[in-house]
Amino acid sequence: MRILRNSFVLFAFFFAVFALVHAVSVSDFYDVSVEFTPDTPGPNATVSASIISYSFDVNRANITWVLNGKTKLQGTGQKNFSFVTGNLGTRTDISVSITAEGGIQLKKNFSFQAADVDILWEALNYTPLAYKGKALAVSGSMIKITAIPYFPESSSRLIYEWQIDYKNFPDVSGTGKNSFVFKSADIYNANKIGLTVSNYDRSVVAKKSIDIEIGAPKIVLYEESPLEGTKYNRALAGDVQLEQDEITVRVEPYFFSIRDLGKLSYEWLMNGEKVFSEEFSNAFSFRKGESSGRSLVNVKASNPSNILQYADSSLEINY
Repeated sequence: MRILRNSFVLFAFFFAVFALVHAVSVSDFYDVSVEFTPDTPGPNATVSASIISYSFDVNRANITWVLNGKTKLQGTGQKNFSFVTGNLGTRTDISVSITAEGGIQLKKNFSFQAADVDILWEALNYTPLAYKGKALAVSGSMIKITAIPYFPESSSRLIYEWQIDYKNFPDVSGTGKNSFVFKSADIYNANKIGLTVSNYDRSVVAKKSIDIEIGAPKIVLYEESPLEGTKYNRALAGDVQLEQDEITVRVEPYFFSIRDLGKLSYEWLMNGEKVFSEEFSNAFSFRKGESSGRSLVNVKASNPSNILQYADSSLEINY
């Protein structure tokens, strides 16, 4: 009797071990993954889900997709499924059940909480007060980047992971770091800014990237009036007819770095000869002669702190 009891215990032990090993081996052997595109969808976004497995034939498996508790797709080989996330802050639950060959059953559950983020950029470059457009980014200028997250949590508790031109920037990344300033790329290049925002346990994630095109600064010439000031309503270009005895031409250096604005050097030429005025003077007065004629005026503005920030312009004064 004792021998029979011991044999039963031993059999039960080996059966339990076999069941455990069988369960582990089945789980390992029938591994399956579900890929989502995009992997971090925002609100009201169309998402494509696809089942991938190299351990069994997905096309012969019976697959059931459940969206927010409701069966949406079921059948043999139904490995692809599309759905739309909810409004901002809402949660979308996805469940997929798979019955593979041999009766092996697998199940995966996923949740998406709709979040989003915007990236704003501001070039710290000069524009006149009357200019209503946005300052362009130019070579070597400072650019301020700011993230505006749309999350169910406070922005100060979120973790920001920044990239510039596909390189991680840990110095400007971290909790609450939704803004930073960096130096732009060289002329004719562009900066790609990437951002991943997440909460502490990464249960809510949003990604965004933008391209910042790098342009070139320019100078625009205006007439400076002793009584009216700078006439920003009409730029001077091409042929200018001088109606008074004297005209003062003022240079506005668009998109040069604000921090170097007082260092800009201006070179004035009249009919190809340098005009001996102050090096940092952005205005030049021209007085007509006793007889009629024309004069070609050229001006060049340059930033001694950045040789790639320069621009020139010209006009012809008829008198």
